[in-house]
Amino acid sequence: MLDMTNTELPNDIGVYVKKPIPIKAMQIREEFVVDTLEGRHTGKAGDYLIAGIRGERYPCDKSIFEESYEAIQ
Repeated sequence: MLDMTNTELPNDIGVYVKKPIPIKAMQIREEFVVDTLEGRHTGKAGDYLIAGIRGERYPCDKSIFEESYEAIQ
């Protein structure tokens, strides 16, 4: 297995941007628990619960969500 933990990234590394795929999300006002593809995760009060393109669910930190997404409807 290739260990990339402390490896310097090369200068010719590719640059990518996420495809504009709509997702469903809601802000949760209290601490919550959700089963994700990676196991059970906890969200903090004010974090968002996201339903991915295949229905998978996961929490997203409020500040990250608000930097990364905007409402379309």
